[in-house]
This record gives sequence, structure tokens and C-alpha cells, in this order.
Amino acid sequence: MGQSTNVDRKDVFQFKFVSHYFQIEGAKGSILEANMRAKWLSLLCPDDLRIAFAMNKGQVPMYGAEYVELVDKREAGWWNHYFFNSWDLNQETGKTGWSVGPNIDLSQPLKAMVPLIVYSNYHKSIVLKKWNHYDPNLITVIPNMVDDTLFNPGADCQRGIIGWIGYDNPSKYTKGPEVIPYLAKRFPHLNFEMVHASEPRFQDEWMKEPLPNVTIYQKVAHYDMPDLIRRWHVLISGSKWETGATHIKEAMACGIPVIAADVAVIPEIASSQMLLKDMMWGHPPHTTHPYQWTDSSLERYAQALDELISDSDKLKKLSLAAIEESKATFPPKIAEQWFRFMRKCRDCYQLS
Repeated sequence: MGQSTNVDRKDVFQFKFVSHYFQIEGAKGSILEANMRAKWLSLLCPDDLRIAFAMNKGQVPMYGAEYVELVDKREAGWWNHYFFNSWDLNQETGKTGWSVGPNIDLSQPLKAMVPLIVYSNYHKSIVLKKWNHYDPNLITVIPNMVDDTLFNPGADCQRGIIGWIGYDNPSKYTKGPEVIPYLAKRFPHLNFEMVHASEPRFQDEWMKEPLPNVTIYQKVAHYDMPDLIRRWHVLISGSKWETGATHIKEAMACGIPVIAADVAVIPEIASSQMLLKDMMWGHPPHTTHPYQWTDSSLERYAQALDELISDSDKLKKLSLAAIEESKATFPPKIAEQWFRFMRKCRDCYQLS
């Protein structure tokens, strides 16, 4: 579709996604999510809805740009849906006609109680705990979609690599990169690959010296990730906190078994996989840095990996289960949830 023609179709409900970027160096999950929604909600859009995206000037989608309608952020006559509640909200003065999510900054409450999208039931519980006066009926759970035209098992290939996806952070509460150096030392005969969204800035805190069996990639394009993932034997998630965990679902769609802690959203989206219960992270002197996994928990990862690489039947069973579970997040199913949400906005919350 490209740029808007500014011709309003009065017979349809006009729903505009407002954000900043489709493409940016070191793009993390929220940027990739925007591209998935742009491609698939545009392709699958039903006749009673009109969907557009309002981004920074010059921004175009990574995928399916020819199908995506782009409009100005200030164009009137649309329901405005903001990916981030901390961005572009100054134009909103009314109590209706707009919505937010799933990237929600809970440090500042919204100016009005409007419909919210969250990634998961776990994410919803976090929102209600922080904003305990918010109407739970206004909160809708819509998981991120996994594009199965990109992420799929593909042809059989020799898998002999242990993978990890994420980024490092001053807070070790996210992604848990410390798990890979620990496993690399425990299993020197295995090769490990870490895929970082951007150049690691705190590598000296989780891997003080280079390890010969650890390869670190950075800034890998999203469309190159499937070929990388399909080479892996297992995905290790070191995460202690996730609200959506799309990278786990994308690996599962490729048929890659997952070892992860049974925390946060992970049991919602990877219940068929090898989830480690009663895991613990700590603080110095019990760990080198705050929120790192304790040695006993890191050893649980090692035991799980040893079990999985030693049992080909279990590996195959988990691979098949991963593929099956990932289907719940394929585009048609997630798109339909978005369309239901849009119709709810149309029917229950009229434009002010």
C-alpha cells in the first residue's frame, strides 16, 4: 500500500499503530514485533477494518512493505494505538480513542484508563501489581507472533551447537549470559554460540577471558536468524525475567529444544520443554554480581544439558513438541486476536 492516500473509508474502523522505528541498528524485540504486526496484520486485514502504521519519517518495514499502509502520526480520524506508552502520547487529551501496549512503561501511570495490550498472563499480573487500581477488563493478552514462513524446521541438518539469544545488561536480571561460559567450561567438547542484539558492553562481567568453544555474534539481521538457529542442538535461555520471550518461540518453531528456568512467562510459552524449577539467583558474596545465577543453579543447567545431549529420543521428542507448541503463535491465530481487540475498541470505546 505504501503511503496513505488520505481517503477515509467511512464503512470501516480505522486503527493506527503509532511508534518510532521499523529498522534501527541493534534492534531488539519491540522493533521486530512492529515488523511482524505490520506485515501480517496488513496481509490478513478483514474488510471491516483499515490498519495503518505511523512511524518516524523514512521508516519502512523490513518485510512486506508493499502491503503496509503508512500514515502521518497526526493524521486524524484514526484510533491511535501506541506501542510504547512513554512515546508520542502528548497529543492524547481524551479518555477514549486510543490504546497502549504491549511495551508498557510502568514507572508512570497513563493519563486515562484505556485499553491495554500485554504479552502474557504473567505480564498482565505485573501491570495489575504496579497499577493496582487499573480495570483488569481493559487488559487484553495478545502474545507476539512467530512468522512461520521464516522460522520453521527447514531441511534436516547436522546440529551440534548450543545456542543462546539475548543481550548483556548492567542488571544481570535479564537474559542470563553467565550461563554460557559456565556450560562451555563444563563441556569443552561442545561448541556454543551467543547471539547479541548489539555489541556486548559488559562481557568482562560474565566471560572474563575468551573461551575457544564460544563464538559471539552481534547485530545479526532478523531474516538471517532462522538459518543460524537451525544449526543448533539446543537453545539455552538464561533468562530470569521475560514477559514475551519471542526468541524462545522462534527457536521452538525451528524445532530446537529449549532448556530454561521455570520462571516468568516461560512456562506459558514453552510448557513442553525442559524447564528447571526452584532456580535461584543471588547477590555477592554468593555471586560475583547481583542477580546472577547461583553456582547450584548453573549446575542445574549443566545437568539438564548433559541429560539432553545424551538422550536422542528425548531430544527428538522435545523437538517435535516445540514445533507443535509454537503453532499457537503463528500469524493467523495472533492476527485474529488483534482483530478482535480492534473491534472491541470500535464497539465499546468510540472516538472522542
